[in-house]
Amino acid sequence: MSLRNIYNSKPYLVLEFVIFYVFLPFITNNFLNGWYKIIPLVCIAMFFFILLVMDKSFDKRVFTRFRKAYVGKSIVRMLIITILLIWFTWWIYPGLFFKYPVENFNGYLLTFFLYPIASVFPQELIYRVYYFHRYEALIPEKYLLMFSNALIFGLTHFIYANWVAPIATFLAGWIFIYNYYQTKSLLNVSLEHYFYGLIMFTIGFGYFFQ
Repeated sequence: MSLRNIYNSKPYLVLEFVIFYVFLPFITNNFLNGWYKIIPLVCIAMFFFILLVMDKSFDKRVFTRFRKAYVGKSIVRMLIITILLIWFTWWIYPGLFFKYPVENFNGYLLTFFLYPIASVFPQELIYRVYYFHRYEALIPEKYLLMFSNALIFGLTHFIYANWVAPIATFLAGWIFIYNYYQTKSLLNVSLEHYFYGLIMFTIGFGYFFQ
């Protein structure tokens, strides 16, 4: 059996899934703290990027495609979710409301610039681009594949040691999944992810992702 056949076989896909989406997040959660948790994320994203570039069956246009029309269509959704996030933070966690930018403005600015590079693009490459390309063969039923993606995306955020982050990312995962299925664009889904992230860090909800 050739290396390519092994690489695309179901036993290897299961092993790969367990290593990168279960084992490594567990190691990260238990042995790394603070910004060090970003290191495995970035390394895995770089590794997956190389694999995708080498994969002849993968549509490389996913990396550069940008659908402007979809951004306009998603504005209403983005505004509604922004209002809900502001309301939820102000009502449930009033002590966090705008706490981060007020008390640590330099850290807030740093987050503003580093967040897309160190978190958004790596996450979307790993959990949307690579995930849906590779594991469709393992989970051929579309909605089960989507559910597994949202679930794994949420569970991974247990690295932040609170229950809010996993639940929030499980729900947000469905938005990003829908975006990616509609656009097949890393740029489109990352832009929406970045927008929600900035809102969260601005209003104080980002406390659960630090």
